[in-house]
Amino acid sequence: MLCQSCVLVCQMNFLGTSDPQKIPFDEKPLQRIRVTFSCGTPWVWKCQHCLSAPCLEACVSGSLITMEGRTGVMHHLEACVGCGSCLLVCPYGALSYDEKKKRVTKCNLCFEKEIPPCVEACQSRALVFQELNSFVQVKRKRVVQKTGGFHGVG
Repeated sequence: MLCQSCVLVCQMNFLGTSDPQKIPFDEKPLQRIRVTFSCGTPWVWKCQHCLSAPCLEACVSGSLITMEGRTGVMHHLEACVGCGSCLLVCPYGALSYDEKKKRVTKCNLCFEKEIPPCVEACQSRALVFQELNSFVQVKRKRVVQKTGGFHGVG
């Protein structure tokens, strides 16, 4: 069974509600996050907020930007002209096209919140939100603990 709490809470956040029963029937939020299976393992697909983002370079309207002093690619929906060039170059397929509004949408990491709601909703801890260096240090520490510090073949 697949949880998908991250997907639901993302959609509810976009619609401005915290109660699933209050999701309007006539509004269908675009997917900013999706869960798929590969070889029996669930994978969460969302914007990776690339340091050298191809979508940012492809955006002709300037609706995709990086925020000064922050990592991540921010999307200003109102500035989007809906050309779709960002869709073509994203290696993760993380952007969605809104047929109704004729614009693109993507994950903005819910910058207005300290921790993105999808991360808070993830009970399995498959999603994390932390600085890259901190994340790498934790991963290295776990590898060393599991392998006893031995990395080579002798």
